[in-house]
Amino acid sequence: MIRSARRWLSLVTISAMIAVGCSSDSETPDPDTSDASTDDGATAPGDPADATYKLALFSDPTTDNPWAALDTEADIWTSYVMPGQGSLYTYQGPSYTLVPLLAADIDPPQPSAEGDGFSVVVNLRPDVTWSDGSPKTAHDLVFTFDTVVKYDGLGGNFPSVWPLARPDDPTTEEDEFSQGVSAVEALDDTTVKIVFNFDPGLAIWPFSVGLAPIFQKAYWAPVVDASPDAETLYAASGMGSPNGSAFNTVEREEGAFWRNETVSDYWDAGSRFRVFESGAVEYTPASGESETWGGEPDGDTLTDYTEGPYISEMLYSVYTDQNTAVLALTENEVDFILNPLGLQSGLRNEVLAASDLEVIVNEEAGFRYLAFNTRKFPMSELAFRQALACRIDKEFMTDTVLGGSAISSDSLVPPGQAFWHNPDITAPCAGQSEQERLESAVDALKEAGWTWDVEPVWDEANLDVIPKGEGLRGPNGEEMEPLTLLAPGPGYDPMRATYSLFIEEWATDLGIPISAEPTGFSVITDRVFTGDPLAWDMYILGWSVTPFPDHVFRFFVSSADSAQGGFNTPGYSNPEFDELAERFDTVKTLEEARDMVRQGDAIIARDLPYLVLFNTPLIEAYSSRLSFPFTEVLGGLQAFDGLGGVVQIN
Repeated sequence: MIRSARRWLSLVTISAMIAVGCSSDSETPDPDTSDASTDDGATAPGDPADATYKLALFSDPTTDNPWAALDTEADIWTSYVMPGQGSLYTYQGPSYTLVPLLAADIDPPQPSAEGDGFSVVVNLRPDVTWSDGSPKTAHDLVFTFDTVVKYDGLGGNFPSVWPLARPDDPTTEEDEFSQGVSAVEALDDTTVKIVFNFDPGLAIWPFSVGLAPIFQKAYWAPVVDASPDAETLYAASGMGSPNGSAFNTVEREEGAFWRNETVSDYWDAGSRFRVFESGAVEYTPASGESETWGGEPDGDTLTDYTEGPYISEMLYSVYTDQNTAVLALTENEVDFILNPLGLQSGLRNEVLAASDLEVIVNEEAGFRYLAFNTRKFPMSELAFRQALACRIDKEFMTDTVLGGSAISSDSLVPPGQAFWHNPDITAPCAGQSEQERLESAVDALKEAGWTWDVEPVWDEANLDVIPKGEGLRGPNGEEMEPLTLLAPGPGYDPMRATYSLFIEEWATDLGIPISAEPTGFSVITDRVFTGDPLAWDMYILGWSVTPFPDHVFRFFVSSADSAQGGFNTPGYSNPEFDELAERFDTVKTLEEARDMVRQGDAIIARDLPYLVLFNTPLIEAYSSRLSFPFTEVLGGLQAFDGLGGVVQIN
């Protein structure tokens, strides 16, 4: 199956209304019918040809342990290469329809009251197996949940997909109560009951717990039993551990390559998938009767293919930067570049000049952003964040400096998610001239009690800030220490590296002593996600996000502070936002969820723990010897890790 349910540092989607079989007012592009057929190859699914699918990375995966890969120890490069564990439900490309995977129930069962809480009983398919051929059962779900409980919820993605129910401790003044899963029980091998301490809304069931990864009990239970803490568990090698995909990891050389080998008896090989414009999916297993998922089939066929794999292995080579990876592509050393940034504009001509390469363009499923560490002065001051955001002219950056290769963005939800996107959010000082931006920024600081020894002034004759600000002090007379802005280096992403230099200049105009520090991607992620939460000031990174945009809350709710292993790197804390996030977990309809997502998005745009900067058209290039069942999809082919399970090599 083309089933990638990545929710993490990796990947977004078209409207989640499709995911539950409803209609949407957003347009779906016409399918490329030349990609719809997979009947022209001689290789039978489940009988892989002796062919290697060669892919390029330009950052080294950080771990081979799938538990660690779901925590903040990993990044998108690790998620690209790590075989998936599988879940009850998943997303079907290219429509991102929510469909059953291990679950036998086509529609996720509705929660029903049970005692002081609520529960769902999910029937499981008996024919789903792990990559080692053993059956995947309800006992694996129980083990996975019990492991998360043992380590007090773990971190990173785990609190989002396996939120734990927590009672309030009456002996403390704090309210420790949290909504979540209180138990997972195996009623038999193919029936599982999930118990919640509240009536869960869509955000929790099915769009979190229904997509939660499942780990094999037989392999991992001895490791967990021998691991007194999560760090010990994460230190264990996961090389060759059973998983839920069509591939096993068999070899890795750090800094050089990663190799996944095909599972010859993959359980779903030979199944047929037909995806319609309405989002409906017609599924016909290799042996069995057809089922229809996600509503009534209607409209054109987006894709019609038979599940593979059609290859013998996937070989991921690590390159130093995008330039060397593109060179490898043009010289036929690799077939496809996995790249969350898309192809840089300066390299497009090289690719377009190569007659044996194909180029596709899709909407990006994510955004680049500037983050402020709100735990420390001056980033803790809203006026500081507003003033700096006001000075940043995003349209000038995208249209002039970046030459139109990027698109200014203001919302945490990309425009491609038309149902969820908030079109009313605008950037601070949008539409103002550079002079007006400076004056607005100065006014914002002065109104909040900030002072200068030398106040910055716009010089109309020179069209510049003369004099620049000097001796800027906070409302209580606090002097500012030099600040550092971390950003990926030019070899990794010249756009963000360039952006950081302009932010440094704009800040200097105001008298803010910021120094841009382009550095390694992994250096930044290590520092802001797992290091000392006070050891950084600001950084620029990016997210790829998921079909159901709960990231609007998961990235900023105070309980997800990265100091406690979550994704709230700014340390943002706002009771109004936390209350909205708690209510979001209970809403039952997509319309209610959309309204709350837009409210949450607007609060973040106002309070600015993040300033969303831009996104880009996602340009991907691949060898013409590859055939894919579809190429038009939000987030590109990399949102499905390069479609290794169904790619055919001619």
